[in-house]
Amino acid sequence: MFVFTLCWREVPTEMEHILSLYPFAEISILGDVNFHHQLWLSSPFTDHPDELAINFAILHDLEQLVQHPTRIPDRPGDTHNILDLFLASNPSVYVVTLSSPLGSSDHNLISVSCPISPIPPQDPPKRRCLWRFASAS
Repeated sequence: MFVFTLCWREVPTEMEHILSLYPFAEISILGDVNFHHQLWLSSPFTDHPDELAINFAILHDLEQLVQHPTRIPDRPGDTHNILDLFLASNPSVYVVTLSSPLGSSDHNLISVSCPISPIPPQDPPKRRCLWRFASAS
């Protein structure tokens, strides 16, 4: 199941709803979220919305898989930051790679791959013959 949202403020509410319907659903969240958290993203500061985001990740046992800066400084005084995140509840199945930016973007390209096995086709039901030995003569 995929849920698409454009704003982080909607993510916790959407995730809570999905998990109420599918308690064992796997969670994956990817986005340019601009969180600034000292412990998580080596930011010089942490504010309240960023604290809520990391608490959400901890509550749902999400691991942040982007480990290298994704934002390229474009002004003097700017620093490299990890602003694009990939949070996953099952991190071992994903491979995250970073590539050079596309066009004039100031963000590196993030590629996430996850091996998905096709569901094997099932054999059609077969007719069976049942013998009722108790009623046989």
